[in-house]
Amino acid sequence: MQQFGVIGLSVMGKNLALNIRHHGFSVAGYSIDKPEVDAFAKYQDDKLKPTYSWQEFVDSLEKPRKILIQIMAGKPVDETLKKLLPLLDAGDILIDGGNSNFHDTARRYHEMEQHGIHFIGMGVSGGEQGALNGPALMPGGDEAAYREVAPILEAIAAKTDDGRPCVSYIGPESSGHYVKMVHNGIEYGIMEVICEIYDIMRKVGDYSNKQMSMMFDLWNQGDLHSYLVEITAKVLKQKDNLTSGDIVDKILNVASYKGTGNWMLEDAIRLGTPISVTAEAVLSRFMSKASFKDGREYRLDSTIAFPKLAEDLEASLLLAQAVSYAQGFDQLRMAAAQYNWQLHYPAIAQNWEAGCIIRSLTLQKIEQTYRDEGNLANLFKAPVFRKLMNNNLQALREVLQIALQAHIPTPALSAARNYLDSIFNPSLPANLLQAQRDYFGAHTYQRNDRPGTFHTEWYHEA
Repeated sequence: MQQFGVIGLSVMGKNLALNIRHHGFSVAGYSIDKPEVDAFAKYQDDKLKPTYSWQEFVDSLEKPRKILIQIMAGKPVDETLKKLLPLLDAGDILIDGGNSNFHDTARRYHEMEQHGIHFIGMGVSGGEQGALNGPALMPGGDEAAYREVAPILEAIAAKTDDGRPCVSYIGPESSGHYVKMVHNGIEYGIMEVICEIYDIMRKVGDYSNKQMSMMFDLWNQGDLHSYLVEITAKVLKQKDNLTSGDIVDKILNVASYKGTGNWMLEDAIRLGTPISVTAEAVLSRFMSKASFKDGREYRLDSTIAFPKLAEDLEASLLLAQAVSYAQGFDQLRMAAAQYNWQLHYPAIAQNWEAGCIIRSLTLQKIEQTYRDEGNLANLFKAPVFRKLMNNNLQALREVLQIALQAHIPTPALSAARNYLDSIFNPSLPANLLQAQRDYFGAHTYQRNDRPGTFHTEWYHEA
């Protein structure tokens, strides 16, 4: 009997199954796509078993059954659950490892609970290579069920520099997929910030792709050490195999998206969380499809010197990246309160320190900050991030001023600056806004000099 089962044997599912086998656990695999099972069968040995029917797959697993569903999110997951349910026993454990919407996961969790089946919604980050060599895993659901599968998940997960597995129990119900959604939204934000930095480098600094690659590589050796900075350096120096140029210059200037950033933004609006960097990153992808690409471009006069440009860009990227993380954790905090989840923020930061797309040196500082400071209202209230803001905010302002002169759009960098200038500003003009609301809609307001709720009979001129 096999210790673990995987449904869905495309690249992610197959690689996760192989990862499980590599760590000494026996695994069965099944797919409704027979060629996928045939390809999986090429790896068959005493710890890896291909199966060709639902019944054969379920019967091959030891009880309580532990099954990972690694297929396209949405309707296919519901169809798979319908197929499995009559074949399972109470106490069996199902894990959805796809990018499911957390609302769907909550529904499925309670549906399976009615049948005595444990359901875990688990975010998986790291792509194809991460699945094979060590992903970051974000499981949420029944905690007792998680303890049953934890030895396997901890074995296959990526490891931090000090050897800790990048997986831990996130929280109840659909919290695992929620944390993965926020992970992806932070990813959107950091990628957009990097792209805006790149745009300024090439248009204002007039750097070549090779020079920019070297700069990103240098930055990756310091405080900006991260997967996304690392791959940016590699992307910028990649040659095109069809022409003599660089591949980055041949790629159409239109960005795609799959929806998780949109989901984060949708729930942020519901919660009232100001995740402005992710919001601008999402809108920038929309803008790339809607913009008129008529070839016009404005650059600053190349004779103008900016001796601190590289230094200021590095400082701006580090600060804006930190803002993207801070806004993500702020949304997690507000979601935990709204959905009655007990989330462990140091563990979430640790889970992202290796294996996943947003892994970075900054996350180690975030983990330590939450361990030292507890449940912070905002990361920038902690001394280490307050210092980062004080040291780097002026550089960000100067970079934005240069971009403005060069007519270079910087929505995410600007959002990061606006966010920091807002959260520590005691005199935002919301008092006037609330007065306007009370004027036309009698929405009432609170005063800054006494408690209570008030309404003014506003003077209307004849």
